[in-house]
Amino acid sequence: MELFSQILIISHVVAGSLTLISGLAAAFIGKKGGKLHRQVGQVFYWSMTWILVSALLIISFVRFNFFLLIIAVFSYYMNFSGVRVLKLRHSLKPMWYDWAAAIITTLFGLSLFGVGINIFATRGTGQMIAYLCLFFGFFTAQTGALNLRGFLRVNSQERMWWWFAHMNSMCGALISSITAFLVQNGEIFNMPNNYSWSLWVLPAFVGIPLMSFWANKYRKQFKLGKYAVSQN
Repeated sequence: MELFSQILIISHVVAGSLTLISGLAAAFIGKKGGKLHRQVGQVFYWSMTWILVSALLIISFVRFNFFLLIIAVFSYYMNFSGVRVLKLRHSLKPMWYDWAAAIITTLFGLSLFGVGINIFATRGTGQMIAYLCLFFGFFTAQTGALNLRGFLRVNSQERMWWWFAHMNSMCGALISSITAFLVQNGEIFNMPNNYSWSLWVLPAFVGIPLMSFWANKYRKQFKLGKYAVSQN
């Protein structure tokens, strides 16, 4: 059992390292949709898949880790939906597992949000884990709910909708990977305990504005929204 645990943990760490390297390469190196982008994207996807599997095995057979559960579910759904949208842009027909994954993710996020409220009610407002549950619970539920709404409107989406859905989902998965790295290796930053919470939210506070910048850049490139060319 000890050997099994060591193999699981080591493989989880290796997969996490691969997601960081391949995710950053996909985001900042090479042409979007090009050969390199697709190749490192495959590495990112399958590494993230093993992170989920190994995380669930670690939680089940080695030790329960609430943080690991939160990050594993949230990041993998972003990863899964980001790849699935590339299929949906052609078929425009969400499969049953698209619906199931979105519903499970939404319910998980709502449950996590509820845990945060319960901690506030029973232990007061001084528990950092409560704030983290509210933060990740909200964004997890929102992600699943937005995809459910998108499935209902898949036939009336704007042009290039899949591009932005793919970008947002994969960037979200990358942000989660960076968050996991920072939190799990927080001691190397010598962060005071009072500020350790910042490692949980710093990647999001940096990554979300970058995502908005890229979205605006591509809307301008594709002439969408306010950049649309008037037909009059």
